[in-house]
Amino acid sequence: MITELADIAAVFDALGNESRLRIFRILVQHSKDGITPTEISGLMNDLPRNTLSFHLSLMSNVGLCSSEKQGKQMFYKPNCKQIKEITKFLLTDCCDKECQC
Repeated sequence: MITELADIAAVFDALGNESRLRIFRILVQHSKDGITPTEISGLMNDLPRNTLSFHLSLMSNVGLCSSEKQGKQMFYKPNCKQIKEITKFLLTDCCDKECQC
């Protein structure tokens, strides 16, 4: 479980960029099978591959997504477990630890 404030801040910092937030939403929408960078680029009005690569690399480094090579293609998926853990961490002390929100 992610509990270090610096690690959590890094995730929010990564999601604080509009392009990365859009990329994460695309990953979530394609979480079952994953999605290739080419497909992501197309959904983002042909975002340049080097720019997309930078964003995906940063997102991978903070644990927002993972990649898996299948043949010649790389497929990306979101790390939903991490987002759920961060949400749980943020709400731990809500409502005297009996969060009803």
